[in-house]
Amino acid sequence: MALILATFVFSAETLAQVSVGGQGRSTVLPTDVVPLPLPEERRAVGESMKLRLWQKLPSRFYMNATCETSGRFETNVFQFPTKRTILNGATFNQGVSFGALSGEDQLAMGALVDRASQHDSVFRVVPNVTAGWALTPSTNIFCNYFYLRDKLARFNSLNTFINQLGAGVEHNIALGKRANLEAQFMARELWQADSDPVFDYLPSATFTYRVRPDTIAYFNALGQFRSLHFFGGVDREITPFFTLGALHQRGPWSYSANMTYLTGFRKGFKDASIQLNSQTIICDFEIAKQLFKKIPGLQGFLRAEPVYNFGTDNSPGLAGMDFRFFYGVRGAVSKPSLLAFTSQLKQRYQQDPSSRRHDPNKGKSKSKNQKSNTTSPSKSGKTRPNGSEDSKTEPLKEDLPGGPSAENMPGLPSAEIVPGRVNANVADAIFNNAETITITAAPMHGFITETGKEVADASMISEFRRAKNRVN
Repeated sequence: MALILATFVFSAETLAQVSVGGQGRSTVLPTDVVPLPLPEERRAVGESMKLRLWQKLPSRFYMNATCETSGRFETNVFQFPTKRTILNGATFNQGVSFGALSGEDQLAMGALVDRASQHDSVFRVVPNVTAGWALTPSTNIFCNYFYLRDKLARFNSLNTFINQLGAGVEHNIALGKRANLEAQFMARELWQADSDPVFDYLPSATFTYRVRPDTIAYFNALGQFRSLHFFGGVDREITPFFTLGALHQRGPWSYSANMTYLTGFRKGFKDASIQLNSQTIICDFEIAKQLFKKIPGLQGFLRAEPVYNFGTDNSPGLAGMDFRFFYGVRGAVSKPSLLAFTSQLKQRYQQDPSSRRHDPNKGKSKSKNQKSNTTSPSKSGKTRPNGSEDSKTEPLKEDLPGGPSAENMPGLPSAEIVPGRVNANVADAIFNNAETITITAAPMHGFITETGKEVADASMISEFRRAKNRVN
């Protein structure tokens, strides 16, 4: 009966296509199965498992695994237009009143209107695993698998499960100290219950900007080119996605907000699920908190998700407004690739000409009886302060009167020098500022240091050695 009355509102072809395998058979939105840059994939370093658990894995290997278990309340599970829109389309817009319809048509109209604004509770579980290999510090290849299961409390006909298996390549381009551009291409096969499997090509680009150390903003542009056959031509639909969002972390709390606009182009494709284009805006606002201090990857979250469908002439399954409210827990573990980190360390500690000039003892063998670099009295014509004429090493003194302190030299950062551990900032500051210190201390009086400059007092010679020995 509903199909008889539907001729007043929608074409028979449209209803048939919506009701058989497509948007009308599940509550899954396009953003549920498209790898957009969601906040849970952009966690801070503290959200990763401890590195020592992955010591036996190759440094180029990386992986991310998340599992989200949630319940949600949904206000319009069938994605129908409003009841008023359906009634007006069948009566007022057709020039007839509801009372003028036959009893059979009135019952069919009531059944159709009853589908609009139907709410339900949904249980969802989504495990997602990505494993990859770093080819270079900025280029990775990866494979991805996820499973999505929706179970409704009332309308069991909308229950669904989806499996995805895909592979791709990504390349990162650093844009200054705060910005990054990631280009990605992925190909995947998607299997959905009671529906034909589809194959997607997913090129995308993501721009990320670090506003503050605890705040990230990002923009993502993604294209979904869908075909009916494995590695086939694009013969089903083309859907571009545009996402704008931000993530803020404050202690154990994280706050995120993003908006996705998408347009599904289906008209003209021979294997399209429905010959109808559509437009959708999906917003997400989430608050999450780390549940246990010793398990940083486990979060509880609340998420509000309003959905706005338009551009479909009020077609069932692709129209109306839907509001979803999620609540649940999310667990995540990850192992990052160490290739980029090791490359940065090599560049940082690589020997360069400037470091050789400021640290002439680097690379020389250390000995207890290291010879002093001061000139002998016979050559300089002057006697040593201690009256000795031999060339033995002058013993180090803990604190020479009138000598500057190595820990409180002017122009150096305040940091504790711990024995057995090199503080790179202090080391660089000591050797880079040695020339400045000797010039500004006092006029030159003939005592030559290892840096080739004269100093005001012979006691400063051993003080420079003491600072270097502590750093080395």
